Amino acid sequence: MTYLYLDIETIPTQDDEVKRDIAANIRPPASMKKEETIAKWEAEQKPDAIKEAIDKTSFDGAYGSVSCIGFAVDDSPVTSMSFPLNASGERLLLGGFYDTVSDALNMSFPVIVGHYITGFDLRFLWQRSMVLGIRVPAWLPRDPKPWDAMVFDTMTAWAGARDTIGLDRLCKAFGVGGKDGVDGSMVAGMFERGEHEAIAEYCRDDVERVRSIHRKMMKALGEAA
Repeated sequence: MTYLYLDIETIPTQDDEVKRDIAANIRPPASMKKEETIAKWEAEQKPDAIKEAIDKTSFDGAYGSVSCIGFAVDDSPVTSMSFPLNASGERLLLGGFYDTVSDALNMSFPVIVGHYITGFDLRFLWQRSMVLGIRVPAWLPRDPKPWDAMVFDTMTAWAGARDTIGLDRLCKAFGVGGKDGVDGSMVAGMFERGEHEAIAEYCRDDVERVRSIHRKMMKALGEAA
């Protein structure tokens, strides 16, 4: 059995038109009626409301972008791919990832292992590929359930389908090194500051953490990984 360990990092929309559309649709609370109250809200709170709405697109495959993909096949060293992003950069990132992994798999279909991959990573990859017109390889399942044989989701393997657990907390439970002060909420700011290698290192570290946890889980199940 071949295992593909996977993690992605995403960032908010980089499209100025989308940002303008989001800003245009931010309204004051409906309870505000007085003009002076609305004016005060628009001056003091609307900019933060716009930023918050734009930041949330990092979880939306229609508008957000993949900024980095970390991966490893079986025992191979963890690697990552990333580009300073524009539309063509994200196409290069996704296409390069698919080609590299397809070559490494050599026609085999892997079990894809990651943390919350069935709820986020795999769907986001599919959505961005569809938006950008990139053909997705046959080994990447489109809509797997956490219990499907082609995936192993460390979150649902631990917490079940109706509960959640963060990767950092799961690392602590298994005695695996945690996130060292960086988490996914910081990626957008790191990207804005041009800290692309720091994002890539964080992504690679998460893949290694997931691989360690998966192997500990498989040992408890009496299976080799």
